[in-house]
Amino acid sequence: MNKIKNMKKIFVTKQGGIGDVILATPILSELKKIYSDSYITFMILPNAVDVVKGLPFIDEIFVYDKRKDSFFKLWNKMRGYDIAIYLDLTYRPALIGSFARIPLRIGIEHKRGFWLTKKIKWQEYMDHTYEPYVMGNVVSEGLGITLPRNCLNQLYVAAANQNDITDLCNKMSDTGLLPGEKYVVSSPITAFYLKDWSLDKWNMLYRRIYRNYGIKSVVFGNGNLSYQWDKEAVIDLWGMLNLRQVGELIKNASLLVNSCSMPIHIAAAMKTSCVILYGYTDPKRWAPRQACQIVQSNLSCSPCDGYHGSTCTDPRCMKKIAVDDVYDACKKFLDA
Repeated sequence: MNKIKNMKKIFVTKQGGIGDVILATPILSELKKIYSDSYITFMILPNAVDVVKGLPFIDEIFVYDKRKDSFFKLWNKMRGYDIAIYLDLTYRPALIGSFARIPLRIGIEHKRGFWLTKKIKWQEYMDHTYEPYVMGNVVSEGLGITLPRNCLNQLYVAAANQNDITDLCNKMSDTGLLPGEKYVVSSPITAFYLKDWSLDKWNMLYRRIYRNYGIKSVVFGNGNLSYQWDKEAVIDLWGMLNLRQVGELIKNASLLVNSCSMPIHIAAAMKTSCVILYGYTDPKRWAPRQACQIVQSNLSCSPCDGYHGSTCTDPRCMKKIAVDDVYDACKKFLDA
């Protein structure tokens, strides 16, 4: 405990989805390089713990969910920190950080500027710039440092342990994938329906890849899904994997084909090539910077990303994406 008291204590928040948390990892990595003696606490929601637990530049993970946890729990935790960096737009941590008397509190204003000591103004470019670059700019301006942009392209996820790897290999073998066999990986359902592509189109794509390349597609995801995949072309691991196993699955894949969601950020961390379908979200903001082919329909209303009260209920932008276009993008990697 004495060692911690002598360090510069930094409290970083990123309350959001798993993909959002992964996108914040290069910020934490660079902070640790610059403040090598610092003690960095990362506040996240419970859903994202396994994807970052054990990363060497995070000293402590603090799990907080305002739906279940008290105001006092967060206040008690934040006391004694030197710096608070809010990489999300949530209100409560900014308020409580002020009550906890953290000397330097950095973040985008977004209705909470009163509680910040270093207020970063929201600018329009932030909606259309790769998310780690935006977070990097916020931190750089707030601390008076420079986070190199090339370093912000490298995302990080925690590695699977040997038990997870063995269990994954057994599941893949049990469902028909031989050890060392090439495969494509995909999670055809996202957390938000506006980003989803038709399951029938996914099935057609998998069938075509298998017919022309002899490569099976492994599908994974959570929740209830009742769909009859092509038995020859698809290995169905739906509902069978934990987060670390998903990372291992993506790491060893020949290609990830996906809509814009968490798996694409794992692929970026694992340096796995990916083909990504974009509709309502903006690839300028969310797509990996390397080894990535983007497929989108280019409708005038796309991307809208839910900005400024968008109430779209009919994702024509996703419906208009053709199987041929996605397959052609896959070929660029599978032919290499």
